Amino acid sequence: MDMKIIAGLKTCLDEGTPVASVTVISSSGHSPARTGAMMLVMPGKQVGSVGGGQLEHFAVAEAEKLLVVGQSGEIQFTADDTKTTGSTCGGNVRLFVRVFGTSPRLVILGAGHVGRELFQLGIHLGFAVVIVDDREEMVADGEFPGAETFSVGGFDKNLEKFIVGECYVCIATRSHETDREALEALIEADARYLGIIGSSSKLRGIFRSLRDKGIPREKVEPLYAPMGLNIASRKPKEIAMSIMAEILLVKNSGSPEHMRDVKNIEY
Repeated sequence: MDMKIIAGLKTCLDEGTPVASVTVISSSGHSPARTGAMMLVMPGKQVGSVGGGQLEHFAVAEAEKLLVVGQSGEIQFTADDTKTTGSTCGGNVRLFVRVFGTSPRLVILGAGHVGRELFQLGIHLGFAVVIVDDREEMVADGEFPGAETFSVGGFDKNLEKFIVGECYVCIATRSHETDREALEALIEADARYLGIIGSSSKLRGIFRSLRDKGIPREKVEPLYAPMGLNIASRKPKEIAMSIMAEILLVKNSGSPEHMRDVKNIEY
């Protein structure tokens, strides 16, 4: 296997980037494809080649479709004439697309009581959990087994580096001020979910600060503030459960309804 393919695949998996390998299973006729030829397809990018031309254009497009649904599968390209291929080459090519799924990423800003409970739920549910705190002792080795932990000098900058792939971000730091700093740093980040914990008065103050800094309403509207579903939570475990339920609702495109009302099974 080409070392560029191996290196590219490792990079994608390490960074949480969705990736698919496309391998030629068989080739007949006058196709330029060769059995065993391989390439990687990522959103908007590819590494390697399976033969070029219309075959490769087709393979990339089909691999991108499978990446969206997270499903591997065999695809087939048939070219019988110059109208189809754009060249004098024809033939039949079978390819296998292997989609390498990546775990959704749960980034928890704050290693306090709620952050610790979110960590437990995230690990249990198969998220790649990242804990970030500005207190080094809070993210010491062994505190969060199974998670990546980072100590930062402050929450006011360089947080976007943690937003990789399908990412869900919870802001629950040690103070109102650090929560505000983290939100300002991430308000334009490409996260699937961005939520912040806090009371109504705290959030009004944070929103006022955002307005004073010229951040438009449309940037703030997608924010979940305060984050979590309304299950009358008071304890950290319950608060974390309400937040995780909201994250799963977003992740799975669910709806905040009782299942009995969704199914509506008559007696």
